[in-house]
Amino acid sequence: MPLRIVYVSTLAPAVSEDDIAALVDKAAAFNRAHGITGVLALEDRRVCQILEGPDAAVVALFRSIGRDPRHSGVTEIVNVPIDAVTFEDWGMVRRRMIDMVVSAFALG
Repeated sequence: MPLRIVYVSTLAPAVSEDDIAALVDKAAAFNRAHGITGVLALEDRRVCQILEGPDAAVVALFRSIGRDPRHSGVTEIVNVPIDAVTFEDWGMVRRRMIDMVVSAFALG
């Protein structure tokens, strides 16, 4: 059964816009290869991300994110089994924070 994890964090001050773009590109390829989908929202240094996919893959990725020095204050806010992924073939896309809020309400 697929799993959804939603978390928030704060990016380290040294993380640049170029770093973020490279991270999103790399994450998209990694996620597609592992059946993970999701969305990343940024506002200033604040991050909110939804990860969905196979339970073990999503948990492993979230643990990796928690150890990543580019983030601090990684806080899991949702961890639920789901019947199907919401983001289908999005390996990882970047959206504005307000779009993430709207998505969160749509997910229920």
